[in-house]
Amino acid sequence: MFVAPKINVTDDDFGKGVIPADNIIRYSMLTRWLALALVAACYRVADACSCMPAHPQTHFCNSDFVIVGRVQKTFRGKDFYDAYKLKIRNTYKATPKAKVALQSGRLLSPSQESLCGVDLQPRETYVITGRVIHLEAHMHLCSFVKKWRDVTPRQRKGFRLLYKQGCTCKVHMNRRQTKSPNSCVTAFDECYERHGICLHDRKRRCHWTRAPALTRCLQATGSNSTMT
Repeated sequence: MFVAPKINVTDDDFGKGVIPADNIIRYSMLTRWLALALVAACYRVADACSCMPAHPQTHFCNSDFVIVGRVQKTFRGKDFYDAYKLKIRNTYKATPKAKVALQSGRLLSPSQESLCGVDLQPRETYVITGRVIHLEAHMHLCSFVKKWRDVTPRQRKGFRLLYKQGCTCKVHMNRRQTKSPNSCVTAFDECYERHGICLHDRKRRCHWTRAPALTRCLQATGSNSTMT
């Protein structure tokens, strides 16, 4: 926390049109403190854009809405937000407030990368997860935003149906083992990010479901296929 030095300027000083030398020095110190505060604030804004890696299933479960839409128009905001007009093709998840917010097809994103902004390309189709704030649909760098043509078949199946069934499970991207029966781990493994879906088994324990694409990926990369 910055504490600005106190400057005492009396009425007599203003009346004489002269500010004492010691007050000039203090004013200079104040200016330097304010400059440092501004720089520190800029660093805090940049740091706010850091995002922890998250599995697509986690994005799905933690979001207010999940849609697939094609970008029709882009409106560059003068203040803090850009607006995108989308033609929504599919809605895979939407809270009651999200349903209202998505009726216009408008999504907001911070206008600068330093504020975690997302830059969508015109006429491209994306899968997007986001949150609703004041009945407006928002997305940002920490959302799951990906071109639909780059989404794997297994991820598409997850967004359409299976991720929802696994929302009672928790996916940890930074662990290799877990003792929790309600968790799956990946240790930042791309195979699980692209092909993994974490669901409960008959014993109500969460585990990665078997899939040929996941098996092939693990064999090709030499990853540990016994993760739970």
